[in-house]
Amino acid sequence: MSDNKPALSVRYFLNLEESQDGFALATFGKKQISRFLTPLVSVGIVIWGFYLGMNGVGRYYVALGLFFILLQLIMRYWFLPMMFKRQFIKYQFGKSEQGIDLFQNAAELFSSGRPKQAFNYTDVNKFTTGKLTYMIELKNKTVIIVPKRAFANSADQTVFENTFKK
Repeated sequence: MSDNKPALSVRYFLNLEESQDGFALATFGKKQISRFLTPLVSVGIVIWGFYLGMNGVGRYYVALGLFFILLQLIMRYWFLPMMFKRQFIKYQFGKSEQGIDLFQNAAELFSSGRPKQAFNYTDVNKFTTGKLTYMIELKNKTVIIVPKRAFANSADQTVFENTFKK
């Protein structure tokens, strides 16, 4: 670190909603088309089945497409959120204090009051803004979720955003 005192220091505890928002940013990404690609393929299978006709093989395509849509709905809106909540509670992710200190050329991550990892800003692969959180993905695939509520004022939030925007 080139400085002794960080330009911005943020400490926080993640709650379940913020963790889910950050997880959605990390897994689905910021491109909406990637989120809807598999349902669109399933709808295409249904349309293809109707095109082939319901008397012949088309009804199997319609059934297959509807089955895929149903599976995707179950996975996205019931199973994955339930499993995420279960893991969040089981491993008590919300009970450990986390933080990030921003210096001039690098940042340092904290967990439970101790420094865990330092990284240069050039190591940031992706920075995304969500509804409740910011998600930073490093080139080594480390994902950092920082809640928006952790910032004391909008000036600190602006400093944070401008640091990671390329």
